[in-house]
Amino acid sequence: MSFIVILLVGELIGFQNHPTDSVINRILSTPLRYPIRFAYVADSRNSFDPNDPSADSIFSLIKETINEISPLFVVHGGDFIQRGYTWEYDHFLNVIDSFETNLLTVRGNHELYADEGPYLYDSLFGETDYYFDYGGYRFIFLADCQQDSLIDPYYGTHRIDYFISEEQIDWLDSLLTEADSLGYWAFVFAHVPPYLPGHDTTYCLGYYYYFPRPNYSLSHTQEFTDLLRDHNVIAGIFGHQHFYDRWTYQGVLYLISGGGGSPLIYPLQPPPYGAYVHHFLLLELDSTYVITVKLYEAGSFLPDPQYTFTYSTSVEEETRSSGPEISEAPTLILKQGQPIPLTSVRGTEPAYLYDVSGKRIGETRMGSADLETDGLAPGIYFLLYHLTGKTKVLRIIILSG
Repeated sequence: MSFIVILLVGELIGFQNHPTDSVINRILSTPLRYPIRFAYVADSRNSFDPNDPSADSIFSLIKETINEISPLFVVHGGDFIQRGYTWEYDHFLNVIDSFETNLLTVRGNHELYADEGPYLYDSLFGETDYYFDYGGYRFIFLADCQQDSLIDPYYGTHRIDYFISEEQIDWLDSLLTEADSLGYWAFVFAHVPPYLPGHDTTYCLGYYYYFPRPNYSLSHTQEFTDLLRDHNVIAGIFGHQHFYDRWTYQGVLYLISGGGGSPLIYPLQPPPYGAYVHHFLLLELDSTYVITVKLYEAGSFLPDPQYTFTYSTSVEEETRSSGPEISEAPTLILKQGQPIPLTSVRGTEPAYLYDVSGKRIGETRMGSADLETDGLAPGIYFLLYHLTGKTKVLRIIILSG
């Protein structure tokens, strides 16, 4: 009888999606299956405004759809409470523990306005900066909102600074460098997006309580985007801005998804690149580093097809964004079975062979071995090397029969 009671209690309380370490352990213990699917939602904070109950119902609709889809995990990208008070954290824990899947959090600015906000986040969830590896991907979570000691005279709560510290930059650099060496591709999550020149330059890192505004230097914005550019990063994913937006900058996909329930604002772009809609995203990752992104409007159990797209780390995207144009690379015409001659740039740098679809065919070490072409079908191939994270075209190979 006692065994039955324990089971019933377990069913009633559902998942306990805190602390973060426990959630990650559950994810890592799940057998690997492709595509790896995870959901992303952010900015549901108006759930706690008694004058605006609509957001609470919006987030509930999103939760219902995510539970039905049952991805491997869901990321809440921050601003899940209004001011950072104890009762708000308690309420949010009840909400996320009713999710039927693993849920991870990113700390946003609204978690920090109250004195106790940072302490409560740390005590309930653990480290604000963390990562894990799964299925050849590295998932990195970063807190880029920091509580200021100054008090806002209007609200009577703390001001918030939006920046990434030098220590965080070093930590991120080391994780991405290691991911490169392991052959992993990375996703980077933070609450506040960086400015993207020519596209999104306001309400970003460095925008708030600095003078002059925005202070991109003090917030280490360029160092952050340069790191994503220089390593194997598929996408940076953010909330904070209450719309949907997608943009490719320096070869990296940037997604903004702040439609979890807070009041919407007009997006930067028209559909299918931007949307004024309460929503969440579902990302599907395959074993060849091709991802499919789907947008689900709150209350819908089907994705909106106009926003579905596929993004690849293929050779075409890599060479366009971070290396010379294909026409600048030397071309070799070889017969099937001939070895590909290699030119050493730095003796320990890996070289990779790709086909025109972006699929990685093989690997060698430049200056130490030849990559035999036996078994490859006639066609066009690209020999690439990664030097300090940048992808360069070493050779274009045309194989004939």
